[in-house]
Amino acid sequence: MKAYRAPLEQYCGSTGLSRSVAMDAGEVVSGFFASRLTGVEYLSAWTRSGMPLRNWLRNGIHLHVHELRRSRQRERRIESNTEAVEAAAEDEAAPFERLWVLSVLNGAVREVARELDARGRPAEWRMFWQHHIEEQSHEAVGRVFGCSASESAQICFRVRGMLRDSIAATLCADGIRDEAVLREILDMMEVLRGS
Repeated sequence: MKAYRAPLEQYCGSTGLSRSVAMDAGEVVSGFFASRLTGVEYLSAWTRSGMPLRNWLRNGIHLHVHELRRSRQRERRIESNTEAVEAAAEDEAAPFERLWVLSVLNGAVREVARELDARGRPAEWRMFWQHHIEEQSHEAVGRVFGCSASESAQICFRVRGMLRDSIAATLCADGIRDEAVLREILDMMEVLRGS
């Protein structure tokens, strides 16, 4: 759930879900996880739904907050502002998606960098970073790391594959079928371009 916690907290705060129950967004998400993930039924229902896990959780947080509001309204502790919250939720779906994409990417980056470090090859991550993020040529990267441009290209290609595989594994865990992973990665790139 690490990939989902921060996006869900941001979503709860920006949509007003947490304010609608007079709670901190982190408390709402923690309560949601505690109430839904203690048994197997919630995740079993998700697998039967065919939905990506992030959408299942986003819908689930709405139901959780609705239950909290209903409970508190019975206790007459808060007023309902359901319409305002639901309108804000529609506006915040895209930011939630962007936060989720960034969370997945950050997790993949950490995993690949850690794996290369554990293999005693941390320079390969730095080479990848300099070429793909800092936009240095393979020739320039090769000069810095004492290898040819073609060796730099091969290393960067291998690291890019590791990163793609890590992202694909997260997407599969999110409920995306193997045949739809490439489409989902392209959609993730569009989400990032749109911001």
